[in-house]
Amino acid sequence: MCETCSPNAIGPVVTAIPADELSELAKHVLAFEHERARHDRTKEAEIRVEFDMSPARYYQVLNRVIDSPAALAHDPQLVGRLQRLRRSRTAARAARSFALPGANGTEEER
Repeated sequence: MCETCSPNAIGPVVTAIPADELSELAKHVLAFEHERARHDRTKEAEIRVEFDMSPARYYQVLNRVIDSPAALAHDPQLVGRLQRLRRSRTAARAARSFALPGANGTEEER
């Protein structure tokens, strides 16, 4: 049985990744990201087949992996790119306006 699987769990369980080594799951995730850089429905379907987990869970695992010093040592270019993409998405989410339609006075009042 693998170190990331639990016999009673529904899906893989991610444990803390030691700073000096990557788990097989972490290596697999990095290899997958290296091969499939684009995020689309095809990638989501491949995630379900390849990892037997939902895309949401996969991205939780990926975020944990790219925060690992071992992942940075393993593939610094890929990890740096993934971290930059995550930062830009986070910044874009923070910058979004959640104003209600018509709140800016452009729609006609009734």
